[in-house]
Parts: sequence; structure tokens; C-alpha cells
Amino acid sequence: MKKMITMGVLSAIMTAAYAQHDMSAEQAKFDIKGKCSPEAEWVYRIDPSRRSDNTVDSVNVENGLFAMQGSDAKNSFFTLYDGHEFVVFINDGTPIVADLTTSSISGSALNNKMNSIYKAHDALSQKQRVLIDPLIEAQKNGATDDELKARLESIRPQLDALNEEEEAFMRNVIKENTDNIIPAYYSQGVAYLFELDELTELFSPDKPYYNHPMTANLKSFIEKEQKKNAIIGQPFIDIEEADTAGVAHKLSEYCGKGNYVLIDFWASWCGPCMGEMPNVKANYEKYKSKGFNIVGLSFDRKKEKWVNCIKDNGLDWVHLSDLKDWQTVAASTYNINAIPSSLLVGPDGKVIARDLRGEKLGEKLAEIYGF
Repeated sequence: MKKMITMGVLSAIMTAAYAQHDMSAEQAKFDIKGKCSPEAEWVYRIDPSRRSDNTVDSVNVENGLFAMQGSDAKNSFFTLYDGHEFVVFINDGTPIVADLTTSSISGSALNNKMNSIYKAHDALSQKQRVLIDPLIEAQKNGATDDELKARLESIRPQLDALNEEEEAFMRNVIKENTDNIIPAYYSQGVAYLFELDELTELFSPDKPYYNHPMTANLKSFIEKEQKKNAIIGQPFIDIEEADTAGVAHKLSEYCGKGNYVLIDFWASWCGPCMGEMPNVKANYEKYKSKGFNIVGLSFDRKKEKWVNCIKDNGLDWVHLSDLKDWQTVAASTYNINAIPSSLLVGPDGKVIARDLRGEKLGEKLAEIYGF
């Protein structure tokens, strides 16, 4: 279930979609003294759980120094920002000394640890920015799509390596901090970094961050994934959609007929789907002589793009769609809220696996067919 995009600290700070505040929650005082950029006029305290209106208060800067006191929900995460640099702190009731010129804080042991993690993550993000910023600048300066694509391809190996490094870093942050609340802050970026069983264990009710409001969306994700997994071992659910010629077909024409069938949920407009397609195609070519089949259920809306994508990419298996985008019957029937997604149906019509992507698809089919 791995599918991580480059996160970046700024993204984590500014776009987290979780409500962490409850006016009835236990309150804790904060007492912050610090310094910031000599050019700064204000220091803002930002609530990273809000998409908009996330500045909760601010103070004037005098000669590069500031002080901020108040109270808010205990163990909430906040960001200090002076217009130049960010630093994150946990409102655990202990005094904090902040230095925004170095994105550093000192306070409780927990805040010191949070700052260490934050700075290490930011260092990774800086490496990514060194590669990406020139690309953004080239776009601003009028580079053509072909030029941008070529430049992106030239740095892709480095970006992929940094992405893998960041994924490993985030996995370690969660696994090494199961005794404190730091995983709550990073919970928005880890859903696809772990298999569901491990993710469920890492965010189980016995963990100190389980009830933190910032884990609410991740817990909802886990619950939805567990519901999806409930279909494993159960018969596939029959639906009817049209093929590229407009002829209606049922899944039951292909599934439960004595062969293994991959039901592939995808769309021509879906980048990750198309990125996975060469792998799907290679496995189809390898095992189709053994009876392996694929039924692609598309989330497309425009028939021409759907049909052309199939033709241009040589996707020579069964394709069906009602051309209703996310309102497709396939989505509502199988609770699909993200693509690519897939179900592997056994010869008896029962689902034996889901979301086999990358090497996992080939490994499962090799297990089945013996090569």
C-alpha cells in the first residue's frame, strides 16, 4: 500500500487537514522567548491543523527579539513563523526558547526531540528544493512543456532517491516514537508507508498518540481500508458496464470461470495508474497463456481519451466503463476512493488479494503459477 509523494516540511505545516483543538480540552500555558530575523516585524503562531485562517495569534518583534505567552489545548502542535523561517513546538506547558534564525527551540525533552526531527526532515526537504526550484524557475521564465519534461527526467533519479530516503525517515519517526505523541504530527503523511496490519498496530488504541485529534483522518483511513479488506475471501460483486464499443458486459462473464482475474481500477487521467501500467502489462503478457486475465474498470469520463489510452499503450485485455468518473458504479460497489486499486479474484470467484502493485503483483502471480 505504498505510494508516497514528496512531502516537504512546508507542505506538512501549511496543508494538514486535521482539527486538533477542542475548547473543552485540557489547557496548558505556553511561555516563549526567542529571536528571529532582524528583518522580521511580527512572529505568528500558526495552527497547522487548519487549512485557512491558521494564524491564531501574533506578536511584535523588537530588535530581532520576541516574547509570546498564553494558553491553548495541551499537547497541541503549533508553528512559529517570522516571515522567513518556521519552527514547530508542542504545547506541553513548559517554557520554550526559540531561535527562528536557525529553526531551533529548547524546552522540554519532548520539544527538543520534536525539533531535532523537524530539522532533520527539513534538511531532506532542502535537498529536494535544490533540485525542484530551478525547474519552477524555468517554468516561470517560459520554458516549454518539452523542455520542462526533459529537465524533470534528468533529475528524476535523484528525486526518486531522495523520496525513498524521506520515506525511510518517516517510517523511522513513527516506529521510534511510539512512546510519545510526535507521530500524531506526522500522521498525515504515513498512510501509504506501511502495510495495513503494521499501520493498524502502530496506531492502535494503546499508543499515547491514538486519541490525539491530529490522527483522526488517519484512523478514518485505517477503518476504511479494513472495510475494504473485508471482501478478501468473499465472492466478487457483479456489476455491469460497457466495453469500448458500447456493448454491456458483466464481471461474471470473466470472473469465477476457473481462472485468476485481476480487476484493475484505473483511469487514463491518473498518473500513478499509468505509472503502474507497464508492470500490469508485463505480468499480463507473462501469464496470459496460463489463463490469467485482467478486467480494467475505468474511472474515465471522456470515452475518446479512455479508448485512445488503451490503444496507444497496448493494453490488450478486457476494458469496461460507465464513463462516470468517481461516480462510477465500480467505485460505489467496491468502496474505491483512490486509484490505482485492484482485486485479484481466484478461479472460484472469491477475492484472494487486493492492491497488488509493483513487485507484489508479480510475486503473487509467481506464487500461483510457479514461475
